[in-house]
Amino acid sequence: MKNTLLIFFVIVFSFKMKAQTVEASTIIPTNEYLDLLATNLEIPEEISKKYQKSSIDITIILTITKDGSVFNPKIQNDSLNLESNLKKAVEKLPKWNPKTEDGIAVVSRKAFNLVIPIQQIIEEEPIAGQVYAKANPKDGLRGFYSNYAKNFNGSKFSNSKEIKMLATFIVEKDGSLTNIKIVESNEPSLNKEAIRVIESMSNWNPATENGKPIRSNFTLPITIKQRN
Repeated sequence: MKNTLLIFFVIVFSFKMKAQTVEASTIIPTNEYLDLLATNLEIPEEISKKYQKSSIDITIILTITKDGSVFNPKIQNDSLNLESNLKKAVEKLPKWNPKTEDGIAVVSRKAFNLVIPIQQIIEEEPIAGQVYAKANPKDGLRGFYSNYAKNFNGSKFSNSKEIKMLATFIVEKDGSLTNIKIVESNEPSLNKEAIRVIESMSNWNPATENGKPIRSNFTLPITIKQRN
Protein backbone atom coordinates (compact mmCIF):
# COMPACT_ATOMS: atom_id res chain seq x y z
CA MET A 1 0.00 0.00 0.00
CA LYS A 2 2.83 2.41 0.87
CA ASN A 3 4.55 1.67 -2.43
CA THR A 4 1.31 2.39 -4.31
CA LEU A 5 0.90 5.77 -2.57
CA LEU A 6 4.53 6.66 -3.30
CA ILE A 7 4.13 5.92 -7.00
CA PHE A 8 0.91 7.98 -7.09
CA PHE A 9 2.67 10.92 -5.39
CA VAL A 10 5.53 10.80 -7.90
CA ILE A 11 3.12 10.81 -10.84
CA VAL A 12 1.14 13.79 -9.47
CA PHE A 13 4.32 15.70 -8.61
CA SER A 14 5.77 15.11 -12.09
CA PHE A 15 2.53 16.38 -13.67
CA LYS A 16 2.64 19.59 -11.66
CA MET A 17 6.27 20.16 -12.57
CA LYS A 18 5.51 20.10 -16.30
CA ALA A 19 6.04 23.56 -17.79
CA GLN A 20 2.93 25.40 -18.94
CA THR A 21 3.60 26.51 -22.52
CA VAL A 22 1.75 29.13 -24.55
CA GLU A 23 2.78 29.21 -28.20
CA ALA A 24 3.68 32.46 -29.98
CA SER A 25 0.75 34.16 -31.69
CA THR A 26 0.14 37.15 -33.92
CA ILE A 27 -1.49 40.27 -32.42
CA ILE A 28 -3.84 40.47 -35.38
CA PRO A 29 -5.50 37.33 -36.84
CA THR A 30 -2.86 35.10 -38.42
CA ASN A 31 -4.55 35.08 -41.83
CA GLU A 32 -4.56 38.91 -41.84
CA TYR A 33 -0.88 38.94 -40.86
CA LEU A 34 0.01 36.62 -43.74
CA ASP A 35 -2.14 38.60 -46.18
CA LEU A 36 -0.31 41.81 -45.17
CA LEU A 37 3.01 40.04 -45.50
CA ALA A 38 2.18 38.81 -49.01
CA THR A 39 1.00 42.30 -49.97
CA ASN A 40 4.13 44.02 -48.62
CA LEU A 41 6.56 41.51 -50.13
CA GLU A 42 8.07 43.15 -53.21
CA ILE A 43 8.58 40.83 -56.16
CA PRO A 44 11.21 41.88 -58.75
CA GLU A 45 9.79 42.62 -62.19
CA GLU A 46 11.73 39.81 -63.89
CA ILE A 47 10.22 37.26 -61.48
CA SER A 48 6.72 38.73 -61.91
CA LYS A 49 6.98 38.32 -65.68
CA LYS A 50 8.22 34.74 -65.34
CA TYR A 51 5.33 33.73 -63.09
CA GLN A 52 2.67 35.91 -64.77
CA LYS A 53 -0.91 34.64 -64.30
CA SER A 54 0.44 32.18 -61.73
CA SER A 55 1.62 32.37 -58.14
CA ILE A 56 4.76 31.98 -56.06
CA ASP A 57 4.58 29.36 -53.33
CA ILE A 58 7.22 29.72 -50.60
CA THR A 59 7.77 28.46 -47.07
CA ILE A 60 8.85 31.16 -44.64
CA ILE A 61 10.47 30.55 -41.25
CA LEU A 62 10.07 33.27 -38.63
CA THR A 63 12.11 33.42 -35.42
CA ILE A 64 10.04 35.15 -32.72
CA THR A 65 12.23 36.79 -30.08
CA LYS A 66 11.40 37.32 -26.41
CA ASP A 67 10.04 40.82 -27.08
CA GLY A 68 7.80 39.62 -29.93
CA SER A 69 9.88 40.99 -32.80
CA VAL A 70 10.82 38.79 -35.76
CA PHE A 71 14.54 38.13 -36.16
CA ASN A 72 16.18 37.31 -39.48
CA PRO A 73 13.18 35.78 -41.35
CA LYS A 74 14.14 33.00 -43.74
CA ILE A 75 12.74 31.40 -46.88
CA GLN A 76 13.21 27.68 -47.22
CA ASN A 77 15.16 26.86 -50.40
CA ASP A 78 15.22 30.50 -51.48
CA SER A 79 15.84 29.91 -55.18
CA LEU A 80 14.29 33.31 -56.07
CA ASN A 81 16.52 35.27 -53.67
CA LEU A 82 13.63 36.99 -51.92
CA GLU A 83 14.91 36.88 -48.33
CA SER A 84 16.07 40.50 -48.25
CA ASN A 85 12.63 41.59 -49.50
CA LEU A 86 10.96 39.35 -46.92
CA LYS A 87 12.90 41.07 -44.14
CA LYS A 88 11.72 44.50 -45.32
CA ALA A 89 8.12 43.28 -45.51
CA VAL A 90 8.21 41.79 -41.99
CA GLU A 91 9.58 45.05 -40.55
CA LYS A 92 6.35 46.80 -41.56
CA LEU A 93 4.16 44.35 -39.63
CA PRO A 94 3.17 44.35 -35.94
CA LYS A 95 5.09 42.33 -33.38
CA TRP A 96 3.99 38.94 -32.06
CA ASN A 97 2.93 37.74 -28.65
CA PRO A 98 6.05 35.68 -27.83
CA LYS A 99 5.99 32.06 -26.73
CA THR A 100 5.99 31.65 -22.95
CA GLU A 101 6.93 28.82 -20.60
CA ASP A 102 5.54 29.23 -17.10
CA GLY A 103 4.91 32.89 -17.92
CA ILE A 104 8.49 33.55 -19.08
CA ALA A 105 9.02 34.67 -22.69
CA VAL A 106 11.27 32.43 -24.80
CA VAL A 107 12.51 32.41 -28.38
CA SER A 108 10.52 30.27 -30.82
CA ARG A 109 10.15 29.52 -34.51
CA LYS A 110 7.11 29.42 -36.78
CA ALA A 111 6.86 28.14 -40.35
CA PHE A 112 4.16 29.19 -42.82
CA ASN A 113 3.34 28.52 -46.43
CA LEU A 114 2.90 31.83 -48.28
CA VAL A 115 1.18 32.00 -51.67
CA ILE A 116 1.67 35.24 -53.61
CA PRO A 117 -0.63 35.74 -56.64
CA ILE A 118 1.51 37.39 -59.34
CA GLN A 119 -1.44 38.37 -61.51
CA GLN A 120 -2.67 40.63 -58.71
CA ILE A 121 0.74 42.24 -58.30
CA ILE A 122 1.08 42.95 -62.01
CA GLU A 123 -2.40 44.45 -62.28
CA GLU A 124 -1.53 47.04 -59.63
CA GLU A 125 0.86 48.64 -62.13
CA PRO A 126 -0.60 51.31 -64.48
CA ILE A 127 -0.71 49.24 -67.70
CA ALA A 128 -3.13 49.17 -70.62
CA GLY A 129 -5.05 52.18 -69.28
CA GLN A 130 -5.79 50.48 -65.98
CA VAL A 131 -5.01 52.72 -63.03
CA TYR A 132 -5.04 51.83 -59.34
CA ALA A 133 -4.65 54.57 -56.73
CA LYS A 134 -4.24 53.93 -53.01
CA ALA A 135 -6.42 55.61 -50.41
CA ASN A 136 -4.98 58.78 -48.88
CA PRO A 137 -5.97 61.65 -46.55
CA LYS A 138 -7.41 64.70 -48.33
CA ASP A 139 -4.77 66.94 -46.73
CA GLY A 140 -1.99 64.40 -47.44
CA LEU A 141 -0.27 62.27 -44.83
CA ARG A 142 1.74 65.21 -43.49
CA GLY A 143 -1.43 67.24 -42.94
CA PHE A 144 -3.18 64.22 -41.43
CA TYR A 145 -0.39 63.62 -38.92
CA SER A 146 -0.32 67.33 -38.01
CA ASN A 147 -4.06 67.41 -37.33
CA TYR A 148 -3.85 64.09 -35.51
CA ALA A 149 -1.24 65.43 -33.08
CA LYS A 150 -3.36 68.56 -32.42
CA ASN A 151 -6.46 66.49 -31.63
CA PHE A 152 -4.70 63.92 -29.44
CA ASN A 153 -5.47 64.63 -25.78
CA GLY A 154 -2.05 65.30 -24.28
CA SER A 155 -3.38 65.29 -20.71
CA LYS A 156 -3.76 61.53 -20.99
CA PHE A 157 -0.06 61.01 -21.57
CA SER A 158 1.72 58.57 -19.31
CA ASN A 159 5.38 58.78 -18.40
CA SER A 160 6.43 57.81 -21.91
CA LYS A 161 8.12 60.59 -23.87
CA GLU A 162 7.08 59.05 -27.19
CA ILE A 163 4.00 57.04 -28.09
CA LYS A 164 4.36 54.55 -30.94
CA MET A 165 1.37 52.72 -32.35
CA LEU A 166 0.29 50.84 -35.45
CA ALA A 167 -3.31 51.31 -36.57
CA THR A 168 -5.24 49.36 -39.18
CA PHE A 169 -8.60 50.29 -40.71
CA ILE A 170 -10.73 50.05 -43.82
CA VAL A 171 -11.21 53.04 -46.09
CA GLU A 172 -14.73 52.69 -47.46
CA LYS A 173 -15.87 53.75 -50.94
CA ASP A 174 -17.15 57.06 -49.52
CA GLY A 175 -13.81 57.71 -47.76
CA SER A 176 -15.05 56.98 -44.25
CA LEU A 177 -12.81 54.94 -41.96
CA THR A 178 -14.22 51.78 -40.37
CA ASN A 179 -13.02 48.77 -38.37
CA ILE A 180 -10.31 50.88 -36.71
CA LYS A 181 -7.89 48.85 -34.57
CA ILE A 182 -4.63 49.50 -32.76
CA VAL A 183 -2.63 46.34 -33.44
CA GLU A 184 0.63 47.44 -31.81
CA SER A 185 1.29 49.98 -29.07
CA ASN A 186 3.91 50.80 -26.45
CA GLU A 187 1.14 52.43 -24.37
CA PRO A 188 -2.02 50.25 -24.57
CA SER A 189 -3.79 52.53 -22.07
CA LEU A 190 -3.91 55.20 -24.80
CA ASN A 191 -5.33 52.96 -27.53
CA LYS A 192 -8.90 54.23 -27.02
CA GLU A 193 -7.72 57.82 -27.34
CA ALA A 194 -5.84 56.95 -30.54
CA ILE A 195 -8.97 55.35 -32.04
CA ARG A 196 -11.13 58.30 -30.94
CA VAL A 197 -8.91 60.74 -32.81
CA ILE A 198 -8.96 58.66 -36.02
CA GLU A 199 -12.77 58.44 -35.82
CA SER A 200 -13.00 62.24 -35.47
CA MET A 201 -10.90 62.96 -38.57
CA SER A 202 -12.30 63.92 -42.00
CA ASN A 203 -13.05 61.31 -44.64
CA TRP A 204 -10.18 60.21 -46.89
CA ASN A 205 -9.90 59.96 -50.63
CA PRO A 206 -10.81 56.29 -51.21
CA ALA A 207 -8.71 53.91 -53.25
CA THR A 208 -9.76 53.75 -56.89
CA GLU A 209 -9.52 51.20 -59.64
CA ASN A 210 -10.11 52.39 -63.18
CA GLY A 211 -11.44 55.60 -61.68
CA LYS A 212 -14.05 53.85 -59.51
CA PRO A 213 -13.88 54.00 -55.67
CA ILE A 214 -13.18 50.68 -53.94
CA ARG A 215 -12.83 49.53 -50.33
CA SER A 216 -9.26 49.02 -49.17
CA ASN A 217 -7.24 48.11 -46.10
CA PHE A 218 -4.77 50.63 -44.70
CA THR A 219 -1.98 50.25 -42.13
CA LEU A 220 -0.91 53.50 -40.45
CA PRO A 221 2.10 53.95 -38.13
CA ILE A 222 1.54 56.65 -35.49
CA THR A 223 4.20 58.43 -33.44
CA ILE A 224 3.35 61.16 -30.95
CA LYS A 225 5.95 62.99 -28.90
CA GLN A 226 5.07 64.48 -25.56
CA ARG A 227 5.28 68.24 -25.56
CA ASN A 228 7.47 69.90 -22.94
